[in-house]
Amino acid sequence: MIFLEKYFQENKEKLAKLSLVFLFSIYGLFIIAPTSTLNQLLLSLLLIGVLIWIFREKTEYVKLIIILTGIFITLRYFYWRTFNTINTDTPVNFLLSILLYFAEFYSIVIALLGAFIALRLLERKEIPIIPAEKDKLPTVDVFIPTYNEPIEVVKTTALAATALDYPKDKFNVYILDDGGTKQKLNDPDPKKREENRKRSEGLKSFVKAVGGNLHYLTREKNEHAKAGNINEALKKTNGELILILDCDHIPTQDFLRNTVGFFQKYPKLFLVQTPHSFQNPDPIEKNLEIFRQVPNENDMFYKFIQKGLDFWSSSFFCGSAAVLRRKYLEEIGGIQGQTITEDAETALELHSKGLDSAYYGRKMVFGLQPETFASFIVQRSRWAQGMVQIFLLKNPLFKKGLKWYQKISYINSSFFWFFGIARAIFLLAPSFFLFFGAKIYDASLNEVLAYAIPHFLASILVANYLYARVRWNFFSELYEALQSLFILPAIISVLFNPRKPTFKVTPKGENLAEEFLSPFYKPIYILFNITLISFFFAIYRWVEYPEERGTILVVLFWQIFNFLVLALGVIAMREKPERRRAYRIPAQDKAFVYIDSLTFSGRIRDISLTGIWVETDQDLTNYLNKVRDAYVRFLIKDIRGLTFSVEGKVVNANAKNIRAMFINTEDLNFFRKLVEIVYAQSTKWEFFIPEKEASPIESLVFLTRLAIYHFTEAYKKATIEFIREVKEFFVEKVGGKIWVFLRRELKRV
Repeated sequence: MIFLEKYFQENKEKLAKLSLVFLFSIYGLFIIAPTSTLNQLLLSLLLIGVLIWIFREKTEYVKLIIILTGIFITLRYFYWRTFNTINTDTPVNFLLSILLYFAEFYSIVIALLGAFIALRLLERKEIPIIPAEKDKLPTVDVFIPTYNEPIEVVKTTALAATALDYPKDKFNVYILDDGGTKQKLNDPDPKKREENRKRSEGLKSFVKAVGGNLHYLTREKNEHAKAGNINEALKKTNGELILILDCDHIPTQDFLRNTVGFFQKYPKLFLVQTPHSFQNPDPIEKNLEIFRQVPNENDMFYKFIQKGLDFWSSSFFCGSAAVLRRKYLEEIGGIQGQTITEDAETALELHSKGLDSAYYGRKMVFGLQPETFASFIVQRSRWAQGMVQIFLLKNPLFKKGLKWYQKISYINSSFFWFFGIARAIFLLAPSFFLFFGAKIYDASLNEVLAYAIPHFLASILVANYLYARVRWNFFSELYEALQSLFILPAIISVLFNPRKPTFKVTPKGENLAEEFLSPFYKPIYILFNITLISFFFAIYRWVEYPEERGTILVVLFWQIFNFLVLALGVIAMREKPERRRAYRIPAQDKAFVYIDSLTFSGRIRDISLTGIWVETDQDLTNYLNKVRDAYVRFLIKDIRGLTFSVEGKVVNANAKNIRAMFINTEDLNFFRKLVEIVYAQSTKWEFFIPEKEASPIESLVFLTRLAIYHFTEAYKKATIEFIREVKEFFVEKVGGKIWVFLRRELKRV
């Protein structure tokens, strides 16, 4: 016994690995074990029943059971799918069948990689700055790269950065103006040259007026885009730590106070990444009018995936809202630039050197999302191309220096962006069957019920269990489907030439004065109509080919979902106006309102850089004639106990509410004060977009209602525009060419 105990102690790690191999071998044997269709159906029903039975238990053990059960159902389906459903009757059927098979293969691989990332989330706590003498605190350089964004956007971020709660002699803020390089100031186009000059002078004047620790930097040429801009600044500065902020990412005052401590505690740490949070809706949220009703599209990544990556020591740099250690950046030659996602590429290189990263999940920057679907696609195409470049040029699976779990994590992050190919196939495949009878999924209805439907249900249940707080069911399918039609060409271009893509800046600060139809509407509109017509072909096939009715029924359910997604896409292409100069931020700060001799108390409902809404404790009915259009002073007491006095003019008032526009916003000192009032507190952002869970049925009902309520008007506008464009094409272009041809022939005669 003593010998056995000693042996187990000395070899426990080896034995643990052998045990895992044995258990997973047994698990694998069950996955591939042959059985009848009836037995498979009964097994599937049993396992789905287990998932539903334990679904409400939120523990790590239950999560593991749900993940493993879901994987078991999915892999049994995939084993059957591989050896029983690929049609080889004709070359066309085989080709289409293989395309659909690989789209499913991709989706299953992504689901398995996602399950690995989801096994454990690392919830990091704040690490306070280690008490030390002031001169021992690390110095920090704050970089704000900018290219062609509106000056007002850059000013707000710069003012917030100069107000960071950190010793003023220990940090400097640099506006890195790539729109003011010598190359840009000597642009061949006189109009662009003048615009660049005015913008550059405006930023220089602003920096001079602010003074203190705010500086302006530029360079000779615009080489290597954002990466080159930052690397040039590294040569001209010397801070031990580098905080990088996109020019629209406004930091809260406690950003450095909450992140510098990580670097003091962990000497091998190269990065502390924090979430990207946004004060405005993305174009899909805006056009569907669902902002703050459902979890934001970025929440799944920043509230879930990054925490899972952090557990596997693989949290990566996201380009902004991050602090990096200069020493390690310089060791690899600065920000990497072989791909157009320089941030993830840089993290990959530093992780391969054996260095560590950390993800701290507190919201401490608030930026702007793309305002139009066109700019949204510019952003996502760049992300897709860059991550595919990483997959092809720096394949993490073969990257030396990475741990095995880091390889899996980076493969997950880069391979995900092939979704454009898979989603396009899923949108088109049902129509090929309904229109042409292409048998691209060779299975009986009984087999579909035993294998495919349980896989579908298990995927929905597992996704809901893991992600319900951060992503409702079917929203990923919606976002990915709408992007897929446009990023597909971008992905294919990278596959043919991985070094070709160039960095494109996402447009920011766009002003949407009027409603209009996105120029990207046509592919979605055309595909929607093809899907609509396919239902008539389904009726035809149902009548003429009764032996196919089982397959037709399954394909119809699939096509109905595509129909819903594309209907929502048609709605999302109708760009809603957004006339606000600044976005309103919910607040709960105390406020006193002074109007002449009157004084009211209350709480702020929301506030922006241009105005404020106060809900008063008193009834204003008897004072409305004095309140309306009056000049007013607000004394604001925030959660930190600090008080601010600001002035405005009332634009609307009723019995319990006063809405006012601020005056003197052109005054730099007053504007600096407003920036602090609106953005300084990170605590007010914790519940800006509250987490709301929804069951799969609730989510599906929600999306269906959106489609029913908003579709008719959007479809009508798209149809009118499509007819106009078709008419213009045939009358002006085709007709014009025919007329030129006829005139030439007549002259010849």
